[in-house]
Amino acid sequence: MIKWVGVVVFLSGVVTIGAYSMYLVFNPEVGESAIQSWIRVSITMMAIGAAILIITIGLERYKEWKKMKEEISEEDLRP
Repeated sequence: MIKWVGVVVFLSGVVTIGAYSMYLVFNPEVGESAIQSWIRVSITMMAIGAAILIITIGLERYKEWKKMKEEISEEDLRP
């Protein structure tokens, strides 16, 4: 469930930056401060989404590794 939140936040950042880029094509009189603020917002959203994904996937892999380590004994791993 949390992975989907990360994906949605990341993709919303991508859509925001894409939509605002298209807005600039049709309305070139927009000020520079507005451009910078939307770019900051979209990059922040993409960073938050990526961080959520990285943390969740890392925790999930750690849990699987820990479970596998408990299931396989040390004697089975030695040659």
